[in-house]
Amino acid sequence: MTTDYFENTLRITSTQLANLPMVNKGILLFDAAKLDVSQFNLPDSLSPFELSVINRRKSPQAKQEYLATRILLKQLVKIAKPQYANTPLYNMSTQFDEVSAKLQLHVNGEIINTCISHSHSFVGVALNLANTEFGFDIEKISLKRPFEKLAKHFYHADEITLITKPSNTQAQANTFFRIWTLKESLAKATSRPIAHLLSPNVFSELSLQDLTVSSNNITVENELFDISVVHKKSTEWRCFLIKNLTL
Repeated sequence: MTTDYFENTLRITSTQLANLPMVNKGILLFDAAKLDVSQFNLPDSLSPFELSVINRRKSPQAKQEYLATRILLKQLVKIAKPQYANTPLYNMSTQFDEVSAKLQLHVNGEIINTCISHSHSFVGVALNLANTEFGFDIEKISLKRPFEKLAKHFYHADEITLITKPSNTQAQANTFFRIWTLKESLAKATSRPIAHLLSPNVFSELSLQDLTVSSNNITVENELFDISVVHKKSTEWRCFLIKNLTL
């Protein structure tokens, strides 16, 4: 049933990075606005390629998000794959692969598919170690965006009905952004352009692909974010909100 997609079943646990359990199906969340880039010796954390990328970023927020996601991915692989526990961060490198449309982490000759998302400095990262259909998305729930107008322009008629049915503006926004994170997550899981998934009914698409969904929302610095995860059945994913990012 469509209502199932609006149940907040995705588990989100707050923890320190040092206390993170050994999980292969974990999404790390972090408020990158807390990150002081100037306090990091970037060559210790980033590969030469990544240094060239972050140095081209102009806005402080873009630098924060880039550094946070790369450090989190590398720390996550150290936990998920103990053989890399002593590998320096600068010896790991992320690059986007145009063929697979995936961000890949290169570690000691191994290539690991990853997934990242960010919205207004709130970031999330995950490793796709099983190389199965998997994707997640984070989006800030904003009452200032003309979400009803956007839905009527882009979304399926059934999705528009769901959004406009409640009289409460917050409820309408929550529905709009839940559908949005589902579409984005599905696009990442199936390596399809998001433009191809805006007008189709996302609930029908998920059913056709035989994919499982879990979602939730979280408040960070008084801002509400929606998170959705799309993955193969029998695969359980959970989120860990990292309190501090220290090396």
